[in-house]
Amino acid sequence: MRQWSAKKIGKRYRALAGGLPAWDEMTISTPIGLVPHALLGSLHAAAPKGKPSRSQVAVLERREGSFLCDVRIETRRPHQIRIHLAAAGHPLVGDPLYGMGGLPALDTRSLPGDPGYHLHSAEISFIHPGTGREMIIECEPPLLLRFSTDADEE
Repeated sequence: MRQWSAKKIGKRYRALAGGLPAWDEMTISTPIGLVPHALLGSLHAAAPKGKPSRSQVAVLERREGSFLCDVRIETRRPHQIRIHLAAAGHPLVGDPLYGMGGLPALDTRSLPGDPGYHLHSAEISFIHPGTGREMIIECEPPLLLRFSTDADEE
């Protein structure tokens, strides 16, 4: 818990985002805060006066109209990856809520928990409190979030 509170826990996510970026790696630092939402009153989204946030994105594979990427988050804001990729012009494929700019899509009836987007918690790392060794726990992604060559083999 001390490591969690001190933000010493490493987290890596795998995502499928829309579009084809001109970059291979990017740091996204769009502030995240509350914005108006028709059904909830407010929800987290890109907001100029929001809290500082930071995500590191690395393109792993470019596909037709989308790309596979790994995202490491340095801050823990609600829906941070969805918001950051959308703010960078690359919303998650299938995301019913967050559109370009990292804001809720206009006239959306979608809620934050609605499914459809492609995001997977791939890895968590921390220092074992007893041994002092680094622990890395990985979870294999679903087929759509694997490299094309890996998915073809199954």
